[in-house]
Amino acid sequence: MRWRVPWKNEKVVRQNGGEVTPFFFKGRYYLLENFFASSFLYPGHEVKYRYHEDGFLIRDMDSDRIISIPLLNHYFASAIVHGDRVHVFAADYGVDQAWWEIKRLVRISSDDLVSWTAPEEVVHSDGKEHLFNSAVDFDGKRYVMLYETDDRRWTPFTFKFIESTDLRTWRPVANAIYGTDRYVGGPSLYYVNGFFYVLYLEQRKGFYETRVTRSRDLVSWEDAADDRPFLTPDMTHKTNPALYPDVVEINASDPEMIERDGMVWVWWNGGNQAGCSDLKFAQYHGTMQQLLESFYR
Repeated sequence: MRWRVPWKNEKVVRQNGGEVTPFFFKGRYYLLENFFASSFLYPGHEVKYRYHEDGFLIRDMDSDRIISIPLLNHYFASAIVHGDRVHVFAADYGVDQAWWEIKRLVRISSDDLVSWTAPEEVVHSDGKEHLFNSAVDFDGKRYVMLYETDDRRWTPFTFKFIESTDLRTWRPVANAIYGTDRYVGGPSLYYVNGFFYVLYLEQRKGFYETRVTRSRDLVSWEDAADDRPFLTPDMTHKTNPALYPDVVEINASDPEMIERDGMVWVWWNGGNQAGCSDLKFAQYHGTMQQLLESFYR
């Protein structure tokens, strides 16, 4: 029998939804949600893409109420809770550059999700590379950040790893890198039971699916078996038939997870990797450890 992850209750949360990060803060669950200005600010209208109006928002998960929009002109944001503050890392579009020419990642934080600190640079690109997605987790002693780069020495988009004890000052982890030999992208990072697990997008023949790799030291990596994808597209699903009637889903990317109510909740982006996308959701009955370790049995 073909192995599959037992996802339940799959559904589309919203059309044109961007990447999200779920987090638990002061007794409630929230989503950090990235958005493109053209679809969020001007839904249903054909407007010129004003990428400097891209940004991210904080949404109460249960009420669906938008709490704040911390920054515009930033994207690829992700969040982590540390003590009584939420820390957000985001890619800064800058002023005189296109959105794909990002040179730095910044950090902001808040203790109420409404008032935020000023952006503080934490990563600057090395040479001619550009920066994209990032993800952060804590291993009990230090914070580890994975960030995505188009460094010309390797295949886009390679993952580099840095570490910090205070979320402010970061240094490279020696020899820590992943994905130099093939297309990878859309990563998320989790530290579970002694392993760093990375969920990443891999280009297959005619479609894109999310896969799993893991490491104890961020240097030596163990990929899950080839027949065990984490998420794979439903190529019978039409992502947005009203606007794009001929587009079927070929992509399942940018997953983010959280444990809640005895289950793992996961969000990801479907679509076609070319401007037509939606935000999808599913659940796994069990713990995150059980889920991730199942890929290596």
